[in-house]
Amino acid sequence: MRIHYSSKSGLFLIELIISIFFFILAAAVILQLFVKSHFISERTISINNALLYTQNISEVFLANNGDFESVYSLYSSKITDISHLTDHDAMLMIFDKDWTHTTDMNDAKYSVLADYTYDADFNYITVYVNEINFDIMELISNGDYKSALLDNGHIYHQQIKKYSPNHNKAHGQ
Repeated sequence: MRIHYSSKSGLFLIELIISIFFFILAAAVILQLFVKSHFISERTISINNALLYTQNISEVFLANNGDFESVYSLYSSKITDISHLTDHDAMLMIFDKDWTHTTDMNDAKYSVLADYTYDADFNYITVYVNEINFDIMELISNGDYKSALLDNGHIYHQQIKKYSPNHNKAHGQ
């Protein structure tokens, strides 16, 4: 007669494997949540900086009665020199991934473009904040920044208008 002694270690190993599987599954879910929260945090920082630059440009524009030259001169040290934007009706600033001003297009991650227009009674400034991609930079470099502005991938954009009859370029200023 044979006597078989069953080992209890087999059941213990199965329980241990199941427990490890659930810990791995939970760790994968938690890791995905951390990655997603990091991207949400980066997006929030981008939106906050976009709002900050838009608000600053808007406040200077409104405080100077819709005079774009005052905005242009205030930000002149940060304006990216692109020949077709030197007519003082638009200004482009580029920033790296940390929102530090840069002149190197290879480091550029964000752009702030302020476009100035006017009519008989109002002066307008429209501020566009974009995450830079190849298509936008190609359009801006080729002088077609208006097409780049029509892109719907803005982080933020705002148009500000100031009522100033007889105080704009249309009337000699």
